[in-house]
Amino acid sequence: MSYLTLLIETVQPEEKGLWVDMTEWIRSTLGPPLKSLHQPLDDWLGSLPMSIAMACAIGLFVVAGLWVWTLKTDFIFRGAPDRNRWRDLRLWSMAVLLPYITIYLLLGR
Repeated sequence: MSYLTLLIETVQPEEKGLWVDMTEWIRSTLGPPLKSLHQPLDDWLGSLPMSIAMACAIGLFVVAGLWVWTLKTDFIFRGAPDRNRWRDLRLWSMAVLLPYITIYLLLGR
């Protein structure tokens, strides 16, 4: 079951009124075209093995990390009173990305 289908089926307003009317209108007008666009993509992605999804996620993290290292040093230290290593935003970005990559590697199977 796709996320969109699950979301549409589980969102049930408690009170009658404008919210119910708006929700029903959205379901009846936007639901079918979105489902026709979303369902084939969801079926195709659901058929891929989890290792491909894990590789794509890790690849995006690696690309983000590489992009950070292409930034100019003047931009990295803008507004800093000195150029100490602990103020280097590239190192901090690696410190943030490495736990995410590690989690995907260890728990993404």
